[in-house]
Amino acid sequence: MTEMNKENIEKTENAVQKRSPIVRIISIILLLGYLVLLGIFIYMIITGSKYLFPMIFVIIIYPVILYLMVWLRKVFSK
Repeated sequence: MTEMNKENIEKTENAVQKRSPIVRIISIILLLGYLVLLGIFIYMIITGSKYLFPMIFVIIIYPVILYLMVWLRKVFSK
């Protein structure tokens, strides 16, 4: 490897290590939010709520939006 590649690898590793706790906290919060949505969805199934179909939409779209946010962050960070 060239010297420049080694420096770039070290910078990337340092950036990932600094950002890691923040990313973990955000991912745990988002995961808990999704689990709450699933719990509400199961409650709606049991009670026969009239908002069941909009909740199905939310359950499907929520992870898609999160994926798009992560993807766009990677695209614009380059």
